[in-house]
Amino acid sequence: MSTLTPPLPGAPPDASAPPINLAAHYLTTYRRIFYSALLPTDVNGSSPPPKVQPFLLPFCLVGSFLLPIAYLCIPQYTVPAIQNQRVRIRREWVHKLRWIVGALIVWWNLGVVVGLPGFGGLGLGLTEGEGMGEGVEGGKGWVEKWFAPGKTTASACTAIAYAAGLMCGWGTIWGLEMVVFGGYQGWAMRVRRRLRRSRGGGDGNGEKGDEKEDDGEKQKGVEGNLNGGASMNGNDVNTNGNTIRKRKTQQSQSPGEKHEEKGKKWTVDETVDLEKYEYYWEPYPDNGTFWERLDWVMDIFNSFRGAGWNYSISSIPSLQPPVITPLPTSILSSSSSSSSPSSPSSSQGHILPHFPHGLPVTFTPSSSPPLSTRQHFHRPLTTRSFLLSRLIHITWSYLALDFFTVSARLDPYFLLGPNGPLRHPDHLSSLASSSPSVLPPLSLACARFLASLPLWGLDFARSLFSLSGVLGGLFLYSCVWQLTQFFVLGGLLGNESQGMDELWRYPSLFGGFVRNVLDRGLAGFWGGWWHQSFRVGFTGPIRFLVKIGVFGKLDLEEDENGGKVGEGTGAVKGGKNPNEKQKRTGKKRAVAMLEMATAFLLSGVLHALGGWTSTAFRISPEGEDRLTCETRNRLAVFAEPVGFFVSQFAGCLVQAFLIVLLKRVTNGRVLPRWLKRTGNGLFVLMWLHWTRWMLIDDMSRSGLFLFEPVPVSVFRWLGLGGMPGEGRGDWWRLDGEYLPSLWKGERWWQSGIRI
Repeated sequence: MSTLTPPLPGAPPDASAPPINLAAHYLTTYRRIFYSALLPTDVNGSSPPPKVQPFLLPFCLVGSFLLPIAYLCIPQYTVPAIQNQRVRIRREWVHKLRWIVGALIVWWNLGVVVGLPGFGGLGLGLTEGEGMGEGVEGGKGWVEKWFAPGKTTASACTAIAYAAGLMCGWGTIWGLEMVVFGGYQGWAMRVRRRLRRSRGGGDGNGEKGDEKEDDGEKQKGVEGNLNGGASMNGNDVNTNGNTIRKRKTQQSQSPGEKHEEKGKKWTVDETVDLEKYEYYWEPYPDNGTFWERLDWVMDIFNSFRGAGWNYSISSIPSLQPPVITPLPTSILSSSSSSSSPSSPSSSQGHILPHFPHGLPVTFTPSSSPPLSTRQHFHRPLTTRSFLLSRLIHITWSYLALDFFTVSARLDPYFLLGPNGPLRHPDHLSSLASSSPSVLPPLSLACARFLASLPLWGLDFARSLFSLSGVLGGLFLYSCVWQLTQFFVLGGLLGNESQGMDELWRYPSLFGGFVRNVLDRGLAGFWGGWWHQSFRVGFTGPIRFLVKIGVFGKLDLEEDENGGKVGEGTGAVKGGKNPNEKQKRTGKKRAVAMLEMATAFLLSGVLHALGGWTSTAFRISPEGEDRLTCETRNRLAVFAEPVGFFVSQFAGCLVQAFLIVLLKRVTNGRVLPRWLKRTGNGLFVLMWLHWTRWMLIDDMSRSGLFLFEPVPVSVFRWLGLGGMPGEGRGDWWRLDGEYLPSLWKGERWWQSGIRI
């Protein structure tokens, strides 16, 4: 057993023994292990190579941010003129380059997380004295140098160590979606605001209006301004930029239309003068400057849910994208005949309309973003309501996190996981009972409460603590980031802030609980109520396979009878063909199930990577975790978070099967709403309770709950909580390890800002 952790206690200590602050003890032990791996010393006093690399900026951001952003800044389309009309023709070498960039993204991020071979050549896996020599031995040294395994990335801050794995995992998924799978340069558009054009043809941005030819092209390529919409994750938007299914919107209002809210009249954005400004859809600026392309790329790369974009998920209120008619056949034929027969760029799918000034947005009651969606995601109407709602969320989530910190730490489970040296709070409860003077009242009450619970009650209390901590963290940091974007970045940068000063770009983080969870069950919990921030990236691989035809032809554009719009599917054009309709419906359901399964699987891998970066550097050569003393197989530990999310997919299937079975038992009789909601709520609660150990065990084992999530502890300041030895004066919770610092390595790329 490691000397850094105490032995298993045989009996409670004497009352005269000083109280043990387990959280402080194991946090100190964690940091000691980290620094011994980062700055090791041997018995001779020399410095062997480090076994871990710190979380460095910008090095750790290369694969997740710098590589995909740099590639997306390269225009994929040229804009030549064909028959006096400018079109966009894809540059095939740039398009094919995406596979190389995608491979580099995967290699770099996995190298940061697990230390892939090849990172040794970057100085991240060398042993001292290695180098490039001459002859056979020199060649062997060169191979060992460039193909030596690297080192995992971690931090003395437990949350940053966990976030390192999350960032690299999500950076890989999102980078592949942006670079390889999505093809967003061809069809993605964002809504921007600009000064209205003057009658003389110019506009407030200084652009001239003498490009009459381009203006004409813009009008030819559009049928209506806003008609149709993108569904979940852009599934209903093809790569030609055509929107192919109309969204049904309710409660729609235009920014200039007045709203009744508690007797007052408001607008969607009270700061925007629609007599002075106009909104427009902006495609990728093929002929723009580097800074214009970078602005567009940075915006799309940070818009995970697509707010303000035409790939917006259907869960959040959003504008309906424009329907773009295909180019005339004469232009496509002319382009094909003028291109080389061997050039793949002559295919019709690679030639798109060009809109030099974007597409106009006309706000009408049927086309403006709805106030809320079917999943009850809401958008703010005014700056005042936006600020108040976010401050309310910040207040309760801050207090919830503070309470979770001072209370859950009384259970050693949240400090070390289920297999730590102290797995049940009996020892802590005995200490609290024998020495009540050293513990604040809340700590004493919680310790007695936890120790008095039966095993099933203790397990249930851990589930409630876990849920409060996770929800508190999500709400707190997300709302703070939204306020920072709107008031700080949007206020300072104004209209050059990628639309950060637009209120409708900040929908609520979660959907409606009753509508989604109680009415739909576990599928509604994850598919409607949860934040949906990663849905576009999680479903990207399957949508890419659908696009390239792996699952056959899936006609998404159908009329109400099941026939494809504009084509004959039976004896009568556009008529109903039951066999074809049933076949397409079956394929769509299979693809939807595959998307759902892939999303849960990728989510599990994402969270498992966080646990890996938090624990990999703690493993001794004998395979023992120096903090928790576990000797389990690392792959088995890695599989636990994956198992949690896979079990959620299984739970959705189980509940769907039970619903079908119940309908057969009751002969299709409609049950009372209260009974259905009670059943759905109980199923969600119990399924999450039975499966949460696979995720929370890993988070606890990683040391994530040793992190201080709030800088000022209100409960400690009021004397209502804290670990043994902590008093009212310990309300400030951050120390020097939470601040970034400069780090200098042996090579220039090993230097940067250490977090």
